[in-house]
Amino acid sequence: MSWWLVSFRRDGPARYISHLDTMRVVQRTFARAGIELALSQGMRPKPRLSLPLPLPTGAAGLDELAVVEVVEESAAALLPVRLAALRAAAADGLAIERLVIAGERPRPQAAAAAYECRLDAPGPAVDEALAWFAGQPCVSVVRQSPKGRRAIELKEYVCELSASPCDAGTKLAFTLRYGPGGSARVDEVVAALAARLEIEPVVLDLTRVRVTWQGLPSRSFAATDEIAPDGHVRGQRR
Repeated sequence: MSWWLVSFRRDGPARYISHLDTMRVVQRTFARAGIELALSQGMRPKPRLSLPLPLPTGAAGLDELAVVEVVEESAAALLPVRLAALRAAAADGLAIERLVIAGERPRPQAAAAAYECRLDAPGPAVDEALAWFAGQPCVSVVRQSPKGRRAIELKEYVCELSASPCDAGTKLAFTLRYGPGGSARVDEVVAALAARLEIEPVVLDLTRVRVTWQGLPSRSFAATDEIAPDGHVRGQRR
């Protein structure tokens, strides 16, 4: 048995599938590539596969991560072959970018994630909304859940807000920090800015650009890839 970190992209038609369906697509990719996944124990064994940070339905992801346990005892010399097999087996909209074999079970937790989306508003108005956000001591939204109502302080989680022109409206870029209590949601950030802009709080063309991870294994090996000190899984696609 061995644990793998699989970095992949989800865009195109695959951006419209759910988190659970994304897990199934990754599982089928391994099956088509002829790589057997290890199974959990118990009455109903399941593949040992997880996506540590779910991607919202309708969003593209350029830096997604899957953690899988495979049956084979992997060696660095076999990685290019396994990586090529996974890329060839991937469905439309799913691109396998990198593969890292961990020396221990990975337990990654997201520390931060950078997002981009489009707002249906002119650039100067969005710039004013961002200046307003930066100048406020607190910007709270109310989150409704089955457990009740909860106030979310966006200023605790949102950083690196910026705007730039795009073909239809304005592109908004921002980073969400994650902690033990979770984080703010993308739609909550957009809702707060939309209220200031007096537009509908609609998230358009959402893309998660990159994720920074904590808890990646200190020992890993791969043929062409490496885990960088800042928590990104990096490497050259060949």
